[in-house]
Amino acid sequence: MINNWVLRTEYDAEGFDADGAGDYMYTGVNWQEFETKDEILKYLQKNIYADGERSQANFNTIAEYADTFEFKVYKRIY
Repeated sequence: MINNWVLRTEYDAEGFDADGAGDYMYTGVNWQEFETKDEILKYLQKNIYADGERSQANFNTIAEYADTFEFKVYKRIY
C-alpha cells in the first residue's frame, strides 16, 4: 500500500473571454502532493504569509494553517 498527502489550495485568478465577456475573475485550485505531513508543514511554514504582511504566518500545526487560510489536506491511499 502506498500513501501520500495532498494539499489543496484555492487562489484568485483572472481570465479573459474574447467572445464578448471580457475580463473575469475565478477561483483556481492547486493540488500539491507530499510524502509526509511533516513535508506539508515545512512547506507552509516556509511559503505562507499573512495577507498584506511581510512576515510569515508561522503556525505549529497544519490544522492552524488550514483553519486560518482555508486549505484542505487529504491522505491518499492506493
